[in-house]
Amino acid sequence: MAASPYPENGSLSFLGLLRRDFARYVPYGTRVSFARTLYTWIDTPGLHAILTYRFGNWVSRRVRLRIVRYPLLVLHYLLDKLCIVLWGIHVNRGARIGPGLYIGHYGGVIIGPVEIGEDCNVAHQVTVGLRVDGQPGLPRFGNNVWIGTGAVIYGDITIGNGVMIAPCTVVARSLPDRCMVLGNPLRVLSSDYDNYVAIYGRPRPEASVSAAAT
Repeated sequence: MAASPYPENGSLSFLGLLRRDFARYVPYGTRVSFARTLYTWIDTPGLHAILTYRFGNWVSRRVRLRIVRYPLLVLHYLLDKLCIVLWGIHVNRGARIGPGLYIGHYGGVIIGPVEIGEDCNVAHQVTVGLRVDGQPGLPRFGNNVWIGTGAVIYGDITIGNGVMIAPCTVVARSLPDRCMVLGNPLRVLSSDYDNYVAIYGRPRPEASVSAAAT
């Protein structure tokens, strides 16, 4: 099980990351018109929070000139507070999040300075961050992780690729790839679970081809 594959090499630009994030909010099979694009950006609180995070993260990592950096950080601070007040979503600008983050619903979403891979889904009332007892370390997520409503994930742990964390689950230990977990105390329901449909809202392409062939 590897740590988060967050891209450190700048393979995607700021706009490239936003395009990948936006694509996660377009329903499968929907034609992406200008009107549809505008409506999605205006009417999707999760995208507002992700845009705010991407902006703050970009300023923190890329802008070095203080006379420019500090006003932009103040702007990010105000936008972040606006997302908290309006939508109840906070994503720490120090987090390292790969492309394709999907925050499905607003309300009670707190994501600390963690590491998250590509194409991960986060529901509402989710908290991800530090332990309350002061022990150091933050969660690291692989790709295609699905986090259900009311989940709490904390501490120096690693969550593998393709993990399914069911609603109201408390996770305080590392999890291997492709497992499904539930509850508090945590129970492993499956050690080889395919969460593709939950992540993308459509069948795997190869599954569709196989069904058509039969």
